[in-house]
Amino acid sequence: MPAIALGVWAAILLTAFLSYRGPDVGQIGKLLGNLGGGPLGGSGVVDSVVGALVAAGLATAWFGLGNFAVSFVKTSKSDNHSHLLEFAIKIATGAAIWSLVWFFLGVAGAYTKPVAIAAIVIGVVFAAIGVKRLKAAKGESRVPERAAVFDKVVLVLIAVPVLLSLIAALAPPTAKDTLLYHFAVPKAFVAQDSNAFIEGNIASYLALGNEMHVVWAMLLGGLSGPRASEAAAGATIWIFFPLLLAAIFGWAREIGVSRRWSLIAALMVAAVPSVYHVAASAYIDVAMALFVTLAVYALSRWWRTLENGWLILVAIFLGAALSAKLTTVFVIAAFALIILLRVRKAKESEPDSLVQILVGGMGALVLAGLIASPWYLRTWQQTDSPVFPFYMSIWPGEAPGWDVERSNLFQAMNSQYGGFVKSPLDYLLAPWNVSVVAQPEQPAYFDGVLGVTFLIGLPLLIFAVWKFELPVEVKIGCGVAGTVFLFWLFSSQQLRYLIPILPLLAIGIAAAVEKIAEKRTPLYIAAKYSISLAAVFGVLTTATWFMQKAPLRVVLGGETRDQYLTRNLDYYPYYQALNTTTAPDAKVWLINMRRDTYHIDRPVFSDYLFEDWTLRKMVWESKSVSDLRAKAKEMGVSYVLTRHDFLFDYDRSTLVDDQKPRSENEAKLKIAREFILDKANTVTADERFSLIKLF
Repeated sequence: MPAIALGVWAAILLTAFLSYRGPDVGQIGKLLGNLGGGPLGGSGVVDSVVGALVAAGLATAWFGLGNFAVSFVKTSKSDNHSHLLEFAIKIATGAAIWSLVWFFLGVAGAYTKPVAIAAIVIGVVFAAIGVKRLKAAKGESRVPERAAVFDKVVLVLIAVPVLLSLIAALAPPTAKDTLLYHFAVPKAFVAQDSNAFIEGNIASYLALGNEMHVVWAMLLGGLSGPRASEAAAGATIWIFFPLLLAAIFGWAREIGVSRRWSLIAALMVAAVPSVYHVAASAYIDVAMALFVTLAVYALSRWWRTLENGWLILVAIFLGAALSAKLTTVFVIAAFALIILLRVRKAKESEPDSLVQILVGGMGALVLAGLIASPWYLRTWQQTDSPVFPFYMSIWPGEAPGWDVERSNLFQAMNSQYGGFVKSPLDYLLAPWNVSVVAQPEQPAYFDGVLGVTFLIGLPLLIFAVWKFELPVEVKIGCGVAGTVFLFWLFSSQQLRYLIPILPLLAIGIAAAVEKIAEKRTPLYIAAKYSISLAAVFGVLTTATWFMQKAPLRVVLGGETRDQYLTRNLDYYPYYQALNTTTAPDAKVWLINMRRDTYHIDRPVFSDYLFEDWTLRKMVWESKSVSDLRAKAKEMGVSYVLTRHDFLFDYDRSTLVDDQKPRSENEAKLKIAREFILDKANTVTADERFSLIKLF
């Protein structure tokens, strides 16, 4: 009966999931043609190869420094020690340390190609020294299991999103946040040789630990040219994806999970479409997931051994995560609770060590904050708030282009994920909605796709935690995942913010299945095929997203960069015109241009996030279109590029003030229309975009 119930539950979930996949999986027949449609080979493939080689070089440097640093951290190995997990720990440690090194190089104004070359040489030398140790540790510390046909199929399914995301990562960037800051800010840092704040880009005030690797990759790739530079950057951030899967597999093996279910645990994460999107787009959430996963692993090892070496690793990995994103504070809160539970447990078994355990555990969290602190101190010194541009109504800060009103609007904007107005029923149904209903590029539907693999396995995990004695690693992982999920539920329900807890849940589900059901029992078989089939549909969704962008030809050189970007960014021809027909110092005002400051090679003024903020303010301060033109010229801009297809629609326009009478609003819209659609000064325009020249 449990097997039948699980099968019915999986069938319901898969049917519901597919009913929402019309825009992607439902179009797969049409999208298949996107893989071809033109030549696949050309000289552009050289840039992709150079980018991949640079990324491989940086990963080698990460391992070299990480291997050297970890050699000083004294920790014991478990009985089922995984060398694959150890390898991931060393690379991740090196990445965390190199990120901090590149922060201080930026402070010193040393973002130069010679420094980048010297850094990779140092890293490779460290790696060469550590190769002998790596060879000696080849293979797992257990008798290898024979790989069955099913296991090989799972490996292929894992490889599909990994390979597709690598190809997409090598292509020119098109994702919104990448164009706003993941690539745009490092590009500006490289141009100015430092990590000084960038005028107009509020994202330069954020913690940018992961973007330091982008800076390094761009400098090295730039030796070959601009296209190789961005390919190197994308491939470098992609490396965190296979590293995460290796860590999941290795940790699952270490706690006694079979090879098959360790592979399934890795597949559960690899098959999440939003994980593919993050890895393919140089977003930071997969790197966050790696650091959080390894931090939880280190915490669980400390729970068992009380070795201070594991606390050092906890601090390094949490510090790296906090250097990438402020939401790591939710993870730190969960860690604090687990440390207190360990102190409580010690009252019975180690009463003389209570203070030492408490101080050591909490000290690791403090050390994590110290590791990440340079980013927040940098912002604090400049703006008077370490958490700028967030929470300005609580901790006031100040910087050009931002204020309390926009900070509050930003918080309100983040709260719209999962639906702006949420009822108690919405919170109760959140697991179903985020697994089944979620859609990409739609904030009300979580802005991503998770799939139903975790929702199929979740009842098994809950049952196993309730009825069986699972490894303490699983319990700690579930505790962290549950705490972070609760914070997520009552804050910004953006699907990407859940990615750091998916590895913990995947390992827990794999361990739970093997605890509940013996091999070849109906429940075991139902769980194996239900979860794997759900993963297949996740991979299928990923494949359709890949085909929608169709990056293969541009990566192999059969399509030019401009052709690829024109296909995927409707406004790119306007950027191309500005880049090729205007003076290098011609300043451009971008209005509602998808926050893209990366693809334009001219000085830019663009409001952060609220992209027509300045226009709205100036329109309401102007009495006529000539008055508005004069204000624009005072800004020193030569050109104005606007997306206007919704801007003059009274019911949708952000220029409309609902507290003003309609007649006054219409008069202001008329001024804006005459300014933006100025026929006498129009360079080029269509039904969506307008490029005008002011002088």
